[in-house]
Amino acid sequence: MPSLLIVDDEELELEIIQSMINREKLRIFNIYTARNIACAKKILTQYYTPLILCDIEMPGGSGLELAEWIRSRNLEAEIIFLTGYAWFSYARSALKLGVRDYLLKPVEREPLMEALEKAMKHLPDYDDEPVQMNSDQLIKRITEYIHDNCEKEISRKTISKMFYIHPDYFSHIFKEQTGCSFIDYLIRVRMEKARKLLCSTDQSLVNIALAVGYSNTAHFGKHFKRETGVTPGTYRKKTRKKDE
Repeated sequence: MPSLLIVDDEELELEIIQSMINREKLRIFNIYTARNIACAKKILTQYYTPLILCDIEMPGGSGLELAEWIRSRNLEAEIIFLTGYAWFSYARSALKLGVRDYLLKPVEREPLMEALEKAMKHLPDYDDEPVQMNSDQLIKRITEYIHDNCEKEISRKTISKMFYIHPDYFSHIFKEQTGCSFIDYLIRVRMEKARKLLCSTDQSLVNIALAVGYSNTAHFGKHFKRETGVTPGTYRKKTRKKDE
């Protein structure tokens, strides 16, 4: 279930637009609102909000400027513009920015819902309900997921989508809470599991690499040596000599 951001400088307009949206039908998790571009950027930086309804003409920055900022940061977003002016220059700029739709004010419920439904078809599928939690709880859930699934292909982007937070915000709070970057933490967890497998099983280095998320054995060996100071083969020999 994705979240939606509505950007309009008029408070009444924000309320009217919200009242037209059937959240249950669209399966929208949360609706955020912003009355200016600065506030919209703050929300987009903190929360994973891939669906955006945005007025074009606003004081302090236009919807076109916000769309340019979103595209420059490669944020995943389906944008629908709202405007009171049927100007060709706006439509042309919207097309260049990859805007999904362009609605004229005053907006009516049916075309608004149709535009949102069309935009949502271009979003990834969301199977799980997002859970609202504080930073401590969030990082605890994420680290538990990493430990339980370190053999899978895990990236900052996949974690951000899974927990409905912006990738930049995720990186910031992860390092703040754990004292290291996400990728360093992931490597440490994988190498910890690799050490256990090297000590307790006779699996080949190729199979152990696969079991901790590496399809490339050389890449696995490089990370293992960086963490332990020795190669996987040497580590296995040393630990087995100690047990004899």
